[in-house]
Amino acid sequence: MHYLIKEFIPPILNTLRWYSFKYGWKGRYKTYEDAKEKCSGYDENHILQRIIETTSKVKKGEAAYERDGIIYDEVKINFHLLNVLLLVSSRNGNKLTVIDFGGSLGTSYYQNIGYLSHLTSLNWCIIEQPKFVETGKQSFENEHVKFFNSIEECLSKHPNPDLVLISSVLQYIPEPYDLLKKIQSYNIPNLMLDLVGYNDKAEDRITVQHVPPIFYGIEASYPCTFFNRSKLESQLKTNYSKTFDFISEQERYYVGLKPFRYEGSFWQLKA
Repeated sequence: MHYLIKEFIPPILNTLRWYSFKYGWKGRYKTYEDAKEKCSGYDENHILQRIIETTSKVKKGEAAYERDGIIYDEVKINFHLLNVLLLVSSRNGNKLTVIDFGGSLGTSYYQNIGYLSHLTSLNWCIIEQPKFVETGKQSFENEHVKFFNSIEECLSKHPNPDLVLISSVLQYIPEPYDLLKKIQSYNIPNLMLDLVGYNDKAEDRITVQHVPPIFYGIEASYPCTFFNRSKLESQLKTNYSKTFDFISEQERYYVGLKPFRYEGSFWQLKA
C-alpha cells in the first residue's frame, strides 16, 4: 500500500500558497511507526479511482499527460529520466527493459513513450500495490507495459532488466534501506532515484506530510523520510557507482522553515 502514497506528490505549485502552516512536512520522529501514529492516512480507493480516470484519458488520447491525478494539455518532460532511458537503451542495441518501482498506472511510461518508438524492444515493468496491479492488468497492460506485485514476480518474466527506476517512492517506504539492499542484491546494471528529499543533518529525518484537499478532495497525512545523503549513498556504493546527480524540480519546498528541492541520481553497477 505504501507505493500508493507517492500519488499525493504535488506538481509544481506556488510554494508559499501550498505550504501553509497547516500543510507540508511537520515534526521529527524517532521511527516510521511513531510518525504513522500521528497520521490520518489516506483513502486508497478514492485515489485509485482518480488515477484510473486521469490515466484513462491519457491512454485514449484525451489528455497529453497526467501526474498525481491531475491532467495536462502537454507532456511535462522529465529530461533527466529521458536521457537515462536513451543512454541505457543505446548501450543495449536499442533494447530496454525497465523496472518502474511504484510506477502507478504508467505515468512515466506515457510521459516518455513518444521518444522511444525507435527501440526494437521495450518492456516497461511496473511494480505496485495489489489494487493497482489488478487494475493495471485489467485495463492498462499493452505490448510494452506489464504489472507485477513484486520484484521476484517481475524477474521471473524478465530476468535481465536494464534499469530500475524508483521515483518519489523511497521516502514513503517503512524500511527504505531494506528495499535498496534487496534491489542491490539482483545486480541490475543501472539504477535511477528521482524525486528524493535529503536532510542536511547527520541522520535521517522522519516527518509527517500533510496534504491539502486540492488534489483529491480529501485531506491526508502519512510518514515521510528525508534521508541523510551520506548514509543512503554509502549503502548504494557497495556495488554501484554514481554517474551523476541532479535537481528533480526547480520549485523550492519547505520542511518547517528549511527549504529543499527534490533531487535525483543515476547509478551504474560496478564492474
